[in-house]
Formats: sequence, structure tokens, C-alpha cells
Amino acid sequence: MAEWKDIGSKAKNLTLAGLGKARDLGESAKLNLDNVSEEENKKRVYLEIAKRFVEENPTAPVGYEDLYDQLAAVEARIQANKERLGQLKD
Repeated sequence: MAEWKDIGSKAKNLTLAGLGKARDLGESAKLNLDNVSEEENKKRVYLEIAKRFVEENPTAPVGYEDLYDQLAAVEARIQANKERLGQLKD
């Protein structure tokens, strides 16, 4: 009879350990999702900082010339695409 008690006790311990692991995995998944969300928030904030910086500094400060050139090239491509879209609509 003691053997059955031991088996029951071991089964209970295994079940509790499994539940603890499942809880830990659930918490890990939630924390990972929270971090993904926070990373997106950080990107949004960086984007806003960059927009304000460029608005307040229309001429490239020393060391930012290459980035300003890249931005101008991207804006030129966007404008060309918009013009082509306008032509296609006509």
C-alpha cells in the first residue's frame, strides 16, 4: 500500500512541476511579446526624434551629410514614383 502512496505522491509532484514549467513558459512568452511591443515603441520615438532633428536642422550638420544625402535620394525616388502614379491615373 505504501508503494501506491509513493506513486501517487510522485505523480502529484510531477504534475506540480509541469504546471510550474507551463506557468514559466507562459510568463516568458508574455515578456517576449511585451519586449517586441516596447521595441516598436522605441522605434516610433526614434523616428519622431529624427523627424524633429531634420526639421530643426534643414542643412546637414557636420557628420550627417551622408545621411542627409540618403534621405534626399529616398525622397526623390518617392516623388518620382508619385509622379509616375499620377501619369498612370491619367
